[in-house]
Amino acid sequence: MLKSTILSLACCLVIGPKNSVAQCTSVGSDLVAPYASNASNKGVMFDISATNTVTIFCFDVNLPALSIGGYEIYYKVGSYVGSENTPASWTLVGSAGSILSIGLNGATPLTIPVNVLITSGETYGFYITASNPILSTGVLTTTNAGYSTVSSNGDLAIMGGVGITYPFNTITANRSLNGTVHFAQGDALPVEFTDFSAIKVNQTALLDWGTESENNSDYFEVERSSNGTDWSRLLTTKAAGESTSPKEYQEIDDKPLEGISYYRLNQYDLDGARAILKTVSFNNEIENDANEIRVFPNPAAERIRVFGDKAELQDLKIYNSIGQDISKDLQINGYNGYSEVYFRDQQEGIFVIKSKTNSQLVIKR
Repeated sequence: MLKSTILSLACCLVIGPKNSVAQCTSVGSDLVAPYASNASNKGVMFDISATNTVTIFCFDVNLPALSIGGYEIYYKVGSYVGSENTPASWTLVGSAGSILSIGLNGATPLTIPVNVLITSGETYGFYITASNPILSTGVLTTTNAGYSTVSSNGDLAIMGGVGITYPFNTITANRSLNGTVHFAQGDALPVEFTDFSAIKVNQTALLDWGTESENNSDYFEVERSSNGTDWSRLLTTKAAGESTSPKEYQEIDDKPLEGISYYRLNQYDLDGARAILKTVSFNNEIENDANEIRVFPNPAAERIRVFGDKAELQDLKIYNSIGQDISKDLQINGYNGYSEVYFRDQQEGIFVIKSKTNSQLVIKR
C-alpha cells in the first residue's frame, strides 16, 4: 500500500513594436531566437546546449500584445525530450506575477532570475510557461520542422522545442522559442545557490535560502514588493564570504503584507556587484490547515525542513522508495513550527515524509 502511495505521489510532484533594448539584465552577452511568431502556446520547452561553460542569467520572450499574466520557468539537466510530462524531472527556477507584454514580436523581459550554470558539452532543458494568464494565451512561438538548431553562437545553441499546456500537460510538437537568452561565459555567479522560499508560519513569513559554496560574497539582501514590480529593501544578512560547504540562512518578516506579495533575494559581492538570485510569491490570505505539512527545499541535498503544527509533526516517519521505514537511520530534530531531517548518508532517490495525518514526497539529489 505504501509503495503504491509513493508511486502515486511521484506522478503528481512537481521555474507592440520591436524593442531591442528591452531585457532582463544589462550585463553579459545575448543570443536571440528570432521574434517571428506564427503560433502560441501556454508554454514552450526547449534545450540549450553549451559549447563553452556559460551562466544563464534570464530570458526575454515574445508575448501577445496587450497581455498581462503570471509566468514560471523550470529547468532540468539533460534534454527536455522524454520528460515533457514528468514534473519530477524538473526544478522550478522561479515565478513572477503581472508581467506586461511590451507588444507583438518584442522582447518582453521575464523578471525571473535563472542563474543556471551549464558546463561545456552539456545540454539543459528549459520550460517557460504562463501560469495564470489574465488576457494572455501564453507565449508566442514559431513552427519548425523538428529538433534542430534555432539560433547559435560560439558559446551555446538554442534547440527547437515543443509547445505544452500548463502544467506539463498536452504537447504540441515542433514549436520554437521566440526569445533572448542572456548569459555570460564561465561561472559568473559568486555563490552556488540552492533555493529560496517564503513560507507562512503563524502570522509571519519565514524566509529560507541556502548556498553550496560562496566566493567573494559580502551579504544577501531581501526585497519585498506588493506587485512584483516596485521593490523596497526589507533586510540584509551577512554572507559567509568564502565557503566550500553548504550554508543555510533564515530570516523572519514578522509583518508581511496583506494578500499576495513578493520577495526577491539578491546577493552582493565585496566589490558591490549584485546578483538577483530568485523571486518568490507569498500568500498572506491563506489560513494554514492544522494538518498541512510543507517541505523545503525539495529537491534536497543533505537536509530538509518540514513545517507544520507541532502535534502533526510529533512522530515523523520517513520511508524510502520501496516502502521501508528508515526513520531510525536518520537524524531528526524538532523545533517550534518545524522539524529538520538529515539525509547525508542516503543515496539519491525518492522518499516519503509521513506526519500524523499527511505525507509529502521528497527527492534527494
